[in-house]
Amino acid sequence: MGKWLPVFSTPLWVLSIGLVFGVVAVAVVYGILSLLSFVPGLGNLADSPKRGITCSLIAGAIFSALLCMFYMPQGGEDKELLLLPLLTIGVGLGFGLIYGLWHRTRSEWFSILGEGVVPYLLCTFGVFAALGLALTPFVDQAEDILASVPSVNVVGDGTRVEVAKIAPASSDEPEFLPAGIQYNFRNVAELRIESDKKVFLSDSDNPAAFSHAPVTVNPGSSEAVTYRYQDREKPPIPGDPSKLHIYNQEIDEANVVFTFKNLPQIPQASSIVFTAIMFFLTMTGIMAVRQAAPRVWALALSTAKNEMAQPLYLLLLAIGIFGILLFGIFPFNTLGDDIRLLKDSGVTLIMVLGMLLAVWSAGTSVSDEIEGRTALTVLSKPVSRRSFILGKYTGIMLSVLVLFVILSAVLLVVLSYKPIYDARETSKQTPAWEVGHEEIMTTLPVLGLYFMETMAIGGIAVALATRLPLLANFITCFAIYVVGNLTSPLVVSAKQNPELVGFVGKLIAVVVPNLNSFNVQSAVDAGNAVPLIYLAGAFNYLVVFVIAVWMLAMLLFEDRDLA
Repeated sequence: MGKWLPVFSTPLWVLSIGLVFGVVAVAVVYGILSLLSFVPGLGNLADSPKRGITCSLIAGAIFSALLCMFYMPQGGEDKELLLLPLLTIGVGLGFGLIYGLWHRTRSEWFSILGEGVVPYLLCTFGVFAALGLALTPFVDQAEDILASVPSVNVVGDGTRVEVAKIAPASSDEPEFLPAGIQYNFRNVAELRIESDKKVFLSDSDNPAAFSHAPVTVNPGSSEAVTYRYQDREKPPIPGDPSKLHIYNQEIDEANVVFTFKNLPQIPQASSIVFTAIMFFLTMTGIMAVRQAAPRVWALALSTAKNEMAQPLYLLLLAIGIFGILLFGIFPFNTLGDDIRLLKDSGVTLIMVLGMLLAVWSAGTSVSDEIEGRTALTVLSKPVSRRSFILGKYTGIMLSVLVLFVILSAVLLVVLSYKPIYDARETSKQTPAWEVGHEEIMTTLPVLGLYFMETMAIGGIAVALATRLPLLANFITCFAIYVVGNLTSPLVVSAKQNPELVGFVGKLIAVVVPNLNSFNVQSAVDAGNAVPLIYLAGAFNYLVVFVIAVWMLAMLLFEDRDLA
């Protein structure tokens, strides 16, 4: 146990610390906003719904502009794909700011945290964090990981440029002058040194005190001196910036450009910050929707609680937990690729169970209420048909979210142990904890994509439930799922077929959603990480598709006779 327990504990501990940081961030930010709510004028901004939404949109526009300014340049050629996700986050932060300042929010925080699906989410996060923190004595490099957290680049890629202007020597003797720049070499992952004059870098101003020969930097970008930490080469400059001295042997002033790329000494510390940000955004979104759209939220909570109380929900949850645990010990006999099959099987099982729950819930909470005249009672209150459909869809997806979170937490624990289990079964050396951490972090984006696919199917199920009974809804959604995952191959194959076949293929691609956009099974099988820019593109498609499906649902439901 002394060999494998640190390998199992450390990845879980890293995510647990991220959850703890997220809780602290929520408490600090909304604690400050609650104190500011006592200021006259600030705490009453949201008393008028129209004024609250207007102020939230203004604040959201400011947040969105800042996020786009900081993050869009990092998107490269596909930076336009980041626009909609950044706008969504910015608007969410704007609503979180204005409604976090609201005096009613200050007095309702305990209700927010204790109603509906929120306790289930918090309990799942809490159990996961408690497990990780309980394993703290066995964690490897705990202090170094925490020390690397401040070096995580939340904004930018960590590139920093320092320019040292070095005067020429005043005599014929070499004169090493202080560089006068600041850096922390502990966090330097890459370094590039360029100069417009020939210069020499040393670690002292006295040649007799040199620890090694000076490093020569010739003029021109092609003559730049480069350093990479992962190459384990000797750094060209001293670790203490006060010891860096430069000799300019030419007659004109030299401009020496140091381009540092700073990264955490332990890169896995970035997942702590990522987890904390995701937790903060999740709690902000829940609070903002509850306070800004109380009627939709009330319908959503009622729907989610009703679906989670059904025996089917517990059955799907039990099947998911049993299946994931079984996949963890099941010998796939793939000659070393068992963990990839575990990831593929686990995320696919979670997605299938989530889709079953979404379609079933749409049938029971929308179709049955319309047929049983319960919807007429709800709509007799000050609830519009738009709010009814939106609230039902939100509630269904909240119940699916709880299912995803619980099963994903179980899958992450199994993934942390799976490399150890495979090494023991094949009599190999116990892997480093970084292996389990990488498997976990490459699985999280896949789970996000499959949840998006479940949201797309859930939207279709809710729209069809306004007109179709449960069985017909199931059959239709299943057909759409099958065809939707074949849309891309149909379009590709249509190019090499007659015009009629090509037209039919393109027509199907327009009418049926391209669910293949959310399918990254090939990347999982190849062991490749899903880039964040791909997640942004999939999110863009999801938003456009859900809006289109919601409009279709309103067309189907607007003239539906409920009496």
